[in-house]
Amino acid sequence: MRICVFGAGSLGSALGGILAANNEVVLIGRRQHVGAVRQKGLVLTGSVARRVRMEAYETVDEAGPPELLIITTKAYDTEEAVDICSDWAEPETMVLTLQNGLGNLELLRSWKGKRAFGGTITMGASLTAPGRVRVSGLGRVAVGSDLNPRGAGLIIQAFSSCGIPSKTSGNVRGEIWAKAIVNACINPTTAFLRIPNGALLTSPSVSRLVRDVCRECEVIAESSGVSLPYHPMISRVRAIARETSKNRSSMLRDIELGRRTEINQINGIIAKSGALHGVPAPLNRALVAIVEAIASRA
Repeated sequence: MRICVFGAGSLGSALGGILAANNEVVLIGRRQHVGAVRQKGLVLTGSVARRVRMEAYETVDEAGPPELLIITTKAYDTEEAVDICSDWAEPETMVLTLQNGLGNLELLRSWKGKRAFGGTITMGASLTAPGRVRVSGLGRVAVGSDLNPRGAGLIIQAFSSCGIPSKTSGNVRGEIWAKAIVNACINPTTAFLRIPNGALLTSPSVSRLVRDVCRECEVIAESSGVSLPYHPMISRVRAIARETSKNRSSMLRDIELGRRTEINQINGIIAKSGALHGVPAPLNRALVAIVEAIASRA
């Protein structure tokens, strides 16, 4: 399959490099990273160790339209990604979001309809240098089959053939919300405490905070008509924190590097969903305020 990964940072590059084993993959990313990939290939270390020679560009104009476009940008850049790709992609091109946060699938479906797919991924990846990505675990991919089972099956086949554990899901909204709740509990808390994910489980007071944030998110999801695939969600949150115990969350890395965070696309949008359905969200709102204050100083 001809695949383009748009927003090829750590996760997008790791995913693209692995998919290149059995697919024709192009990365679209930032100049320094793309330059390194074009010059020396993409170097993957950790759980997957290989050097991958592949196409990489700064803009889509340099690449041919793919059969599958995978969006891995930050959630606040989704609208811009659609604007950039809408005139370039072909009518038959399928588009898959594997981003954090909520609202990404809705934006893609307003553009692509049934050819837009929501998905989740738990692969761990970190960009250690331009052209080099450390993979800390393949994780699992879930792709929504609610509107287009055949298309979802083709995507899963492309992933599975490269060794990535994958499944289709008829409840992609629930899967996306579940991932957002995990992120809402882990990312901002690790960001303002400046700790790796596993440290959330070592302090009783911090564990209680994470539990209370999780429960608030669950109530909001239920009030929004979302059927969550994990019950209770706190067990899922704790499992992910254990599995990624040594990882520094993406939000923590954003704070450390002085970059914009996805706090409004995660906790912020969850709080807004609560307000829409008459459910208070004091903890999510507090986390938004704390992370925004820290980010503004950074």
